[in-house]
This record gives sequence, structure tokens and C-alpha cells, in this order.
Amino acid sequence: MEIIAAMIYQLGDEATIKDFEDANLGGHYTQHNHALFLNDANGVPFTTSYIEATGDFWADLESNMAAEQRARTVYEHLMNQTDDPDVLAPLAFLRQREVIHYMRFKELRDYYLEKYKKNN
Repeated sequence: MEIIAAMIYQLGDEATIKDFEDANLGGHYTQHNHALFLNDANGVPFTTSYIEATGDFWADLESNMAAEQRARTVYEHLMNQTDDPDVLAPLAFLRQREVIHYMRFKELRDYYLEKYKKNN
């Protein structure tokens, strides 16, 4: 989150009120000026209520794997919207990090699937 927040801050640091209005962010400026306020692309404020944890190892592991894939997809969609190399570079890093996280979760899942098969 810190990397994305820093990028957004840098991109809007010198934006004028008109820039905010032209980007349909006049309401953001009204409430927050240039300050960051974490929300999704539809303006829904960040909440931890979407963070899932059931206490079931398999369900949580599969959910984590899916979350990594969703995050990768969002970074790819963001990358499709810019040609700015200073924005693309950190987004590419973040996308690759999600790929690695997914691979590590998958390795863990595969390890326990194999272990479970051997014990039954």
C-alpha cells in the first residue's frame, strides 16, 4: 500500500483544484485536499472487513492464493492505463511480487497435499 500511496501522492502533488475537478476528483479535493485517502477505484473507503480468515487452513490458503491473483490482475490493469515509466516500474515490481507470493502459497499447498496423501 505504501508504494501505491507514494505514487499517487507524487502524481497529484502539484495538481491544481481544476486538475482535481477535470479528473472527477473534486469531491476528494473538497474533503482531503492533496492528502491521501485510501479507497478503491469506485471511491469506496478501505476497510479491513474484506480480509478473510476462517481458521480453516485449506480455505484460508486457497483464499490467499486467489487474493494474490486478484492483486496481480489489478496491477496489470493499472499498467494498461499508463505509459509513464516512473509509474510502470513500481507497478511491474508489485505485480511480480504478487506472482511470487502466489507461487510460494502454491508450493505450500502442494507440499501439504502430498504430505496429506502419504499419511492417509
